[in-house]
Amino acid sequence: MSFRVLAVTAGGPDLVARVYGLLDAGVEVLVREPTLPEGLPLGRVILHARMPGALAVAQALHLPSGADVAVLRRTFEGPLGVSCHDPEEAAAARTAGATYTFLSPIFAPRHGRPARGVAGLAGNVALGGVSLERLAACRAAGAAGVAVLGAIWEAPDPVAAARAFVEAARGW
Repeated sequence: MSFRVLAVTAGGPDLVARVYGLLDAGVEVLVREPTLPEGLPLGRVILHARMPGALAVAQALHLPSGADVAVLRRTFEGPLGVSCHDPEEAAAARTAGATYTFLSPIFAPRHGRPARGVAGLAGNVALGGVSLERLAACRAAGAAGVAVLGAIWEAPDPVAAARAFVEAARGW
C-alpha cells in the first residue's frame, strides 16, 4: 500500500477550482464544508458525512469520531474513513468496516485534546499539525499517510504545497 497524502478542505473562494487543482497535484481530497459545493468531481473526492446531502451522493465517505461504522457499512459500499483519537478506537473502526482511519491530533492540540505525538500511528493516517518537516516522522512511525489542512490549504499556493507533499512522499 502506498503512503497517502490527503488535503482537507478549509473553505474559501474558488473552492471547487482549488479541489480540482489539488487532485491534479496528486493528493486525495476530503471535502469538509458546511454545505455540499456544486461542481465537485464526486467520483474523485471523499465527502465528510456531516455535510448535508453527502450520504446521498458520496462515492467515498469520511465519518466523525464516534460514528457507528458497522451500521453505515451495511448500506455504504465505497471507501469509508473514520476520524479517531486513540489507536484502540482506530482498530475498532477498522474491525467494524472502515477502509482507513485518521488518528489525531498528532502534532497540534485541538479542541482541548493534547497533541499525542507519533506513538500509535502505525496503520493510521496522521492528522493535526502535519507539515513537510514532520512528514518523515509520520512515515517512520508507520503511518499509512497524512491528512493535511493548514500546510496545504493556507499556503500561498495550495497546489504547489500539495505537489511538495506528494514529491516528499513519493517512493515510500
